[in-house]
Amino acid sequence: MKHKLKIILIDILYFFLVSIILILTRNITYGFLSRIQTFGGQLNAININENLLEAQNLLSNLTSVTTKAYIFIFFIVPLIIFAIYVLLQGATFKKGKFSYKNFTLTSIVPFIFLILGLFIDSWFFILFLITSYIAFILYFYPYKKLDLSYKKIYKLFPIYLIYTILPLLILGFFYLAYTRMAISMDFIVILVFAVIFSLIFSLYKVYLSKKLN
Repeated sequence: MKHKLKIILIDILYFFLVSIILILTRNITYGFLSRIQTFGGQLNAININENLLEAQNLLSNLTSVTTKAYIFIFFIVPLIIFAIYVLLQGATFKKGKFSYKNFTLTSIVPFIFLILGLFIDSWFFILFLITSYIAFILYFYPYKKLDLSYKKIYKLFPIYLIYTILPLLILGFFYLAYTRMAISMDFIVILVFAVIFSLIFSLYKVYLSKKLN
C-alpha cells in the first residue's frame, strides 16, 4: 500500500511540475516573440542609409533576443523536463535492480526524437513511436527479454499505447484547467479529472509492474 501511495504522489507531483513548466514556457515565449516583433518593427521603420548605427544596434538586439529564445525553447526547457522525468518517473520504478543510469539511457533517445518531432519535422514522431515502445519494454523487462517487443507486439503494443496516451491526457487536463482559471470555476472540475487520470496512470503502472514482470 505504501508503495502504491508513493507512486501516486510522485506521479501527481511530476504532472503538476511539467504542466507548470509548460505554462511558464508558453508565457516566456510570448515575451520573446513580443520583443522580436518590437525590434523587427523598429528595424523596418528606420532608414538604414541615414541611421546605419541605430540599425546595427537594433539588429544586434534582435539577434541577441532570437538566440536567447532559441536556446531557452530548444535546450533549456527540454533539459529541465527530461531531468524531472528521469528523477520522478525513475523513482516510481526504483526497486530491485533499478539503475538511474540505465533509466536515463533508455529514455533519452525517444525523448530526443520527441523534441525533434515537435520542433523540426513530424516524421521524427515515427522514430519516437518506435524507440519509446522499446524503452517501455525495457522499463518492465530486463534487456535479455527485448525480443518480446516483436514476439508479443500484438499484446504489448496496445498496453504501451495506453501507457503513452494517459500522460498526454493528464497534461492536457492540467493545461486546460490553467486556461479556464480566469474564466470560470469549472477549472476545479478539470483539475479533479487531472488527478483522477493521474491516479489511473499510477495504478496502471503498478499493475504492469506486477503483470509484465
